[in-house]
Amino acid sequence: MSRRPLGAADADSRAILELSRRQIIAGSVAVAIVNDLPARMDPSVDACRAWLALEETHQDLVRRWQALDNYLIRERYWCDLSRQQCTVISEAVELEAIEHRLEALYATRQELLATLPNVPATTQQGLALKLAILAIIVMPDENEQAYNLIMSALHDLETLAL
Repeated sequence: MSRRPLGAADADSRAILELSRRQIIAGSVAVAIVNDLPARMDPSVDACRAWLALEETHQDLVRRWQALDNYLIRERYWCDLSRQQCTVISEAVELEAIEHRLEALYATRQELLATLPNVPATTQQGLALKLAILAIIVMPDENEQAYNLIMSALHDLETLAL
């Protein structure tokens, strides 16, 4: 059983599990903007909404993983236990199940993300959803200018839709 989040060995994998507070807030703002745009037939809307649903599930699982990990470390002194002792702790078993689910979910999200550039956005909502996804996956700390451009484009779309 792992005692650290998936991929804790390298920064790229850590980014999968750890979103900054700023990124979570911006993603929420981006999705709120998108929800206000009028819906029409657009193949990108369903594809983007599917990715966003996977992202929401991913974030819920990460929060549960973090809560379990904190509990195990603080209350059960998990770091001091052997692998065999951990297998009888229900929270540790759940933690491992979440890790496997996160791995599968990450792969599914990446597969869907790879298809999105090939799905045309034919409405403002479709374009806004694509930008909302970018606002979530582009790390503001890693590329602030790109992130700011994405958020600006989202706000511009909101203004045009009014």
